[in-house]
Amino acid sequence: MLHEVTADGGIGFCHDAVPALLPPGYHGPLVVALDSNVLIDLQQHGAELINAADLEVPEDYKGELLALGAIVDIWMLRDIRFIVTPRSRTDAKRLSERFLATRGPAVDALAQSLAFQCGDWSVPAPSEGSLPALGSVTGIPDGADRDLLLEAQAAGAHVFLTRDEQVITAASVEGPVLRILRPTGLADELVLGGVQLFAGGQCLAEDCPYAAFSIPAPDLGKWSGLLSIFEES
Repeated sequence: MLHEVTADGGIGFCHDAVPALLPPGYHGPLVVALDSNVLIDLQQHGAELINAADLEVPEDYKGELLALGAIVDIWMLRDIRFIVTPRSRTDAKRLSERFLATRGPAVDALAQSLAFQCGDWSVPAPSEGSLPALGSVTGIPDGADRDLLLEAQAAGAHVFLTRDEQVITAASVEGPVLRILRPTGLADELVLGGVQLFAGGQCLAEDCPYAAFSIPAPDLGKWSGLLSIFEES
């Protein structure tokens, strides 16, 4: 169901157009699991990103935030399905007393709002239940990072989006394919696939479900949950 082709999510993607992101023969939504650090980025800076406001942050961090903003822009009209897994939500909420007091409830709201991305919008989000491992992770110690990767893999994500340098450079995932990318990396892959708001990213072969897609834009209800919890700048 998470990978179902549906007009509600907007136009999706095909392996032939973005082979680095999707499994062979795949046509459907791009499923992206969010690390806790990206959840916090969205909650803290989402309003600034969608409003093109100035970001008063270090330059290297600004680059990742701008890339995340570009991905959210594409998500608004294309079928990218952000998912939150159980450990990502709890890990984000543990980071600081200030976060727990002021942003913890918003992360819960974000996780719940992303239940929309599951095709049948009435089903629970991945963050609502346990996710039994389907593969294995080496290169990083036992702990939250391994759990997050295993949960993303078990949920059926194509990409695990993170800014954790150790996870990006050292983690090795075996089993169902899962790309580990920072926001700039995912944004670059989308650019290479020619992905734009209304075009690119599909193969448009005779058997491509998007070749005759008559609805270019998604159900706008998919915006409301995510956008409503962005912290005001």
